[in-house]
Amino acid sequence: MKRFSLFLVPLFLLFTFVFCGKKGPILPPIKKIPQKVEVFEIAQRGEKLILEWENPVAYIDGSSLSNIAEIEIWHVEQEREDAEKESGGGKKVALAEFERIARLAVSIKKERFSAYRAKGSEAPGKFRYFYELTGKDFTPKNLTFGLRVKDRKKRKSAFSGLLSIEPKIISLPPAGIKATVFKDRIEITWNPAEKNIDQSSPPHFKGYNIYKLNEAGLAYRLNSRLVKKRKYGDKDILLGEVYRYFLRAVISDSPPLSESDNSEVIEVLAKDTFAPAVPSGLVSIATEDFISISWDANLEKDLAGYRVWRKMEGEDKYISLTPLPIQGNAFNDTSVEKNKRYYYAITAQDKSGNESPKSESVSQNTKEGFL
Repeated sequence: MKRFSLFLVPLFLLFTFVFCGKKGPILPPIKKIPQKVEVFEIAQRGEKLILEWENPVAYIDGSSLSNIAEIEIWHVEQEREDAEKESGGGKKVALAEFERIARLAVSIKKERFSAYRAKGSEAPGKFRYFYELTGKDFTPKNLTFGLRVKDRKKRKSAFSGLLSIEPKIISLPPAGIKATVFKDRIEITWNPAEKNIDQSSPPHFKGYNIYKLNEAGLAYRLNSRLVKKRKYGDKDILLGEVYRYFLRAVISDSPPLSESDNSEVIEVLAKDTFAPAVPSGLVSIATEDFISISWDANLEKDLAGYRVWRKMEGEDKYISLTPLPIQGNAFNDTSVEKNKRYYYAITAQDKSGNESPKSESVSQNTKEGFL
């Protein structure tokens, strides 16, 4: 038995050496490369192209990328052939060709990032670059842009998706903007510009976009479809509040968007100058000691209350029985004398002090009862 045990020990050691801890082929270390820019947009506004994007936040292995040191914007210019001019089309640049022929438009170092952060944007991590167009850029051509980032060790991401745009000669901003406050809306009117950005005429545009600034100064578009008329009504208002608007003329409303520069900003106080509706349904009942009147309640949300008016038979002028508005829609007049006829009318008043005309009157005599 002892001999058999001595035989098993070497066999066990041999098995362990051959099959345990066996290593696979040696793999190269994972190279940390920044992810590429995924959110990237381009649009024309007047004489500028606006590029907006969000920097990546991770490497391609998923680890955090918090040390972007540089953003590069590259571009390619393509003259359009006559056939393409007529068809309105353009040949897209393939990524391999872009990498071969693109030129660097701008390199943004980390210490300059703050100057390119998009002001007036709801996305705090959004960056914005303005590419200034010149006269030669308005000859029929396509401009294609791509972005990439580098970390502190100069490791660069792949290029973003490529975006192309054909710069257009577009109208100058609308002018003569006016606003009129109505009870249920602010109505904005304007005039088209007389010239284009290159001073040519007539102005080139297909319609207008209307923008509203919120309390934080961020602009958002009001119209879902292009406005063709020179008038727009904003119904999302509260009387007593201040609102600010501006407009842009539009030549292309589908991506990439092509608009004019902003018009002047118009500030409007939606002042409440609108009286409530005239109260209706006024009735009266006489008792031995007082006359009771009631009426239908008004529906205004800013209603402050009602004022009760009275005059005696033979008098021309009503006097107010309630110097301050009352809340309910009923009133008992206890200051009456017997055997005299009284006439009553009601006005409604809102919280801004606007008062309706007097309602139709009812008359009542304490002795005779309701007439």
